[in-house]
Amino acid sequence: MRQHGNPEMTRPVSVLVTGVGGRSVGHQVLHALSLMRRKYRLVATDVENFSFGLYLSDAAYLVPRADAPEYLPAIHELVAREQIQVILPGTEPEVRSLVSGREAFEARGCIVLAGSPEVVHLCSNKIRLYGWLQANGFLVPRTAPASEWRRLVSEASFPLVGKPTEESGGSRNVAILADEAEVERYLDDNRGNREVLLQEYVESPDEEYTVGVLISKTGTVIDSIVIHRRLLGLSLGTHREWDGHNYALSTGYSQGCVVKHPILQDVSERLALKIGVRGPLNIQCRISPRGVIILEVHPRFSGTTSIRAEVGFNEPDTLIRNYLFSETFGRLDYQTEVAAIRAFQTLIVPLAAMNNVSRIPSPGK
Repeated sequence: MRQHGNPEMTRPVSVLVTGVGGRSVGHQVLHALSLMRRKYRLVATDVENFSFGLYLSDAAYLVPRADAPEYLPAIHELVAREQIQVILPGTEPEVRSLVSGREAFEARGCIVLAGSPEVVHLCSNKIRLYGWLQANGFLVPRTAPASEWRRLVSEASFPLVGKPTEESGGSRNVAILADEAEVERYLDDNRGNREVLLQEYVESPDEEYTVGVLISKTGTVIDSIVIHRRLLGLSLGTHREWDGHNYALSTGYSQGCVVKHPILQDVSERLALKIGVRGPLNIQCRISPRGVIILEVHPRFSGTTSIRAEVGFNEPDTLIRNYLFSETFGRLDYQTEVAAIRAFQTLIVPLAAMNNVSRIPSPGK
């Protein structure tokens, strides 16, 4: 529910959405804002022209990778060229890069809507994050670094889950491990490539949820939303049958049912306030006999941003109005007890249009 009007929002707000590939967070953000199309002028970026969201925006550009030294100068050039007022990062690497340069963007009147560098740093490493969560009274899976996996075996029964300590979204390089030989093989396969951890498998895949929390620029809760995930089709990631049971992990492409869940909302809102985030926070969790087990915390928009917007919980629009125009909100009026079912989309784009997407910085510059 909106509490105060917004007389300043009289012309479209210029918004930059980065990383807009077909199943990316950026594409979900773009979709959410497209539902309010008359309010926004949408500028999209990606690293390549074979990217779905580039052709759904008002202007599109190709930019360097987020870890390239040219990335932030390219975004600054776009902010000046397109008079960008708000940047919404659509990939994890771009979140890290853009929040590290937040002060420079704010100095030119442009807001970056993602967590602070400190919160992003905390959440980017699972060992670090789980330590913070436990110290602050939240439940996490029993977890051990690779060097201490035998201790975990003595504490938790198989199967275990092996995953990278960083950037394991969408079940990338994640495995369900049924015995010690599989653990050793998983560690050997990843040795020298990435740091991994081992953790207990938290039952049950039928009790997995994704929760979005919106925190205002003054640090108060606007509202939260819960999706009860269904792990099937596009949402089903790593899975296997072992010892007569089915074990499954989700992908980053959620579908399921939007529900009211006061317990999950309370836990998630307390977490958001405790961690000190501003803007969007997304939490992945499972409910087990021990309670609400936190699996992931991301101080950014979510792969379910488009679903949430479709039921009236439009995170990008709400936060832009709050952060840019100081519009205040009570709890939002959105639909629950509905199912969100997803499918692939196809977009036919003339090759001439693909070849004409501008690159920033320009070649040879």
